[in-house]
Amino acid sequence: MATGNRQKEGGEKENISIKGIQKNVYDKVKNLARETGKTVGDLTNDAFKVVLSAANETKKVGGEFVKGMKESMVSSVQDISSLEISGNELIMNNRRVSFRNIDHLVFKDITEKDFADFVDSIVNVKTLEVPKTLSKFLVLERSKFIENLKFY
Repeated sequence: MATGNRQKEGGEKENISIKGIQKNVYDKVKNLARETGKTVGDLTNDAFKVVLSAANETKKVGGEFVKGMKESMVSSVQDISSLEISGNELIMNNRRVSFRNIDHLVFKDITEKDFADFVDSIVNVKTLEVPKTLSKFLVLERSKFIENLKFY
């Protein structure tokens, strides 16, 4: 609990009492202040500034981490007999997709860029049909256990 006058906007110093400080920690701060030629108040202000700065950075990093995780999530489409999907449908989904356990999968009207950006993997598909405009290696890099691959 703080007592004394409230700190003014300009950063003026005032006497403040903080309850709950461990005696051994306070003694170490007091010794450090003596060694460095600073006051306990100066060291405390510096420590509070470091804590506030670290807290703000931690919030930023944490938020960016969560955002990155959400963006990198892969949705799964699986266990379907037959599916035809267009580039526009992949774009509208707005996340990478893994296609699994599909008997007949056809990609229509899809650019190489959209295929690269939105198709994460194609696994265990009996017949896969893709436009000739797609790079064979791009399709093969994302494909595993494909029985028939057709470029139309």
